[in-house]
Amino acid sequence: MKRILALVIIGILCLSMFGLLASEAKAASSPTYIVWPNGKNDTADIQAAFNGAVAHGPGCTIQLEKGTYYIAQIYVYGFQGSFVGMGQGLTTIQALPNLPSPNPEYNTNSTPFWAELPGPKNPWPALFTFWNGSFGISGMTLTDPYTAPTQGWNYLGTNYTSLVDVIEITGLQASATIDHVTVLGASGDAQGTNMLNGINYEGSFLPQGWTNALADVIPLSGTFSATNSVFNSTESGPWVETLANAKVTICYNTITNNPSPLGFYDASNSTLLFCGNQVSGVSYYCGIEGLQSLYMPGVLPSTMYIMDNVFQVNDGANAVALLDFGEANFGTPSTLSAVVSGNVLQTDTSSGLYVGNNPGLYSVIISEYLKSLVVSQNTILGGGSAGVYVVGGPGVVSGNTILGSYVGVWVDYANGIDVTSNVIKNSAQWGIALTDGSSYNLVVGNIVKNSIKFDLYWDDTGTGNVWIGNQYKTSSPPGLH
Repeated sequence: MKRILALVIIGILCLSMFGLLASEAKAASSPTYIVWPNGKNDTADIQAAFNGAVAHGPGCTIQLEKGTYYIAQIYVYGFQGSFVGMGQGLTTIQALPNLPSPNPEYNTNSTPFWAELPGPKNPWPALFTFWNGSFGISGMTLTDPYTAPTQGWNYLGTNYTSLVDVIEITGLQASATIDHVTVLGASGDAQGTNMLNGINYEGSFLPQGWTNALADVIPLSGTFSATNSVFNSTESGPWVETLANAKVTICYNTITNNPSPLGFYDASNSTLLFCGNQVSGVSYYCGIEGLQSLYMPGVLPSTMYIMDNVFQVNDGANAVALLDFGEANFGTPSTLSAVVSGNVLQTDTSSGLYVGNNPGLYSVIISEYLKSLVVSQNTILGGGSAGVYVVGGPGVVSGNTILGSYVGVWVDYANGIDVTSNVIKNSAQWGIALTDGSSYNLVVGNIVKNSIKFDLYWDDTGTGNVWIGNQYKTSSPPGLH
């Protein structure tokens, strides 16, 4: 019996050793492709490294050394490995001037460049296009210093010379991890910048027989993260769109001078987390937006978490905009749920939080069509028309501190909103307002002070609203509690 046991133990040890050796052999057989800058045009060298890594299979590394690499468009299909530099500011990839336009056949008012796969015969206006695959990118700076980086491309009737993306991640199934990457743009024709997106994770594949270049796109599935990175002077920083069964994490990035830095549209059965980002210099529209059922019908429920970010927006921009267009565009129920919690939202002439379809007036926006909403523990400083503006329902607005908005919490055309335990001070109009038929809302335990007109306001429309235990001085009609 002991001999049998000994043989079994020896067998296990041998199998373990064999597995270890096999693992080491596999690791040894996964090469690192080192590319050195040549000072002129590094496109062919980097493309060749990717081609070799893809041909070899999973586990390869493409290593860029210190210095500046000059490139035109690079196309990568099915890469499974790592693309790394020596560090942000140490390894720099810079676009060459006058990048070629897409194939004229796929560059018209009705047929966009993404109607044909990317490649030398149809150069997409992105520095890198990754199609499918599973990979990581880290330790580098990517930049384009030119006001007109490309020779021109058509976006469904609008002509651009900007880049559409620095890094485009697309296909049908792709997983990508972006970490410690810097993207630097410049002035241009994409809302004042020369890049529409810094890094875009999106579905863009059009099937045969397509008729609508946006609604017919097949969604992209997989995972995507962008962390500890810097985005400066691009229209959007890390952006995602047209997804299904995806998990997105965009956290701890520094994003400056971007007209619309963060967000998504059309995510089906997906989870999106935006956390710990530092966003400043937002001069157009909003700091972060979530637009559900904008182009794509039949999306399944998804949840967006916006947590512990700092947004500083100006020039009439908003901080957060969340809208579900399902009912309006397709006659379908809302599918977007959102949690907005722990953020600091600082504005000058805009407001804090808005739900509705007139985003130019507000600062944090929650759509009237959301499936569900939680707005909690945020600090909102300054603002225009409202600190929190909510249309629709149901939802919870709780535990927020709102200072200096025109209206602190404005519930408009909304039912089933619980406004509880907020501290609202120095509102230029009303502290808390229920208007335009809003019904069955609960206003409980709020501290409302120093509103110029009324701390609590109800326009005497709607029914079933309950006011209990609020600390305030003035109300209209009198006697709201």
